[in-house]
Amino acid sequence: MSLWLWPSALVIGVVLGLFGAGGGMITVPVLIYLADMPVKEAIAMSLWVVAIVSLTALIQQRVWRNLQARLLITFGVTGVLGSVIGSLLAVHIDEDIQLILFALLILLVTWWLSRVELSDRVSVFRFIPASVTGLFIGVITGVLGVGGGFLLVPALIYLGVGHFPIAVAHSLVLITLNATAGGITYLKTVNFSLPLALIISIIAALGTVLGTYLLRKLPGVQLQRAFSMMLILIGGFMLLRTGLDIGNH
Repeated sequence: MSLWLWPSALVIGVVLGLFGAGGGMITVPVLIYLADMPVKEAIAMSLWVVAIVSLTALIQQRVWRNLQARLLITFGVTGVLGSVIGSLLAVHIDEDIQLILFALLILLVTWWLSRVELSDRVSVFRFIPASVTGLFIGVITGVLGVGGGFLLVPALIYLGVGHFPIAVAHSLVLITLNATAGGITYLKTVNFSLPLALIISIIAALGTVLGTYLLRKLPGVQLQRAFSMMLILIGGFMLLRTGLDIGNH
């Protein structure tokens, strides 16, 4: 187990507090490459880390002041359902396929996010798009072990929450719900160390303090650009690393 695991845990919290996303994207590679965990074990543990850290961040940010109840309920119910389905499906998916899907999805979202313009508007609630999107993101959460924030933030912007900090607020609540549902489902199928997950979560929770501070200070456009750059780096690295691993088999 690499000593880089512990500072990386702090970075997980900073990223999640700042962007309302990205915790799972960093946690899964960190657990695979720095903690030497099998892919499925890393995915299962990641969900618990992301759920705990997201809960910490949303309490710090007092996000309940900016929430749209109908959007949150719709995303929450469909997301939890999708997360349970995805967690059950993930057991039957090859690990290399999971990693490739992980990397390709990150790059796809990066491309889409670069074409979205932020604003301060909030559009009329749309039930069907919100339900379909919530279910899809929930399935991705269960299959790939991410909280889904890197999909939730762009999706919320698409559905009309154009103000970045408000999109982050909704994202943190939904990540907590989705990741917890997926994590509970994985307890029945994958063995992993809950004490280690708790230690990583505590260190990451400290990082959310800095992330929350930066969120209040930096403009949304700069955050969106930084978020996109982070996605490109992580997605590109994982795609390259997985390709090399497959080539060596």
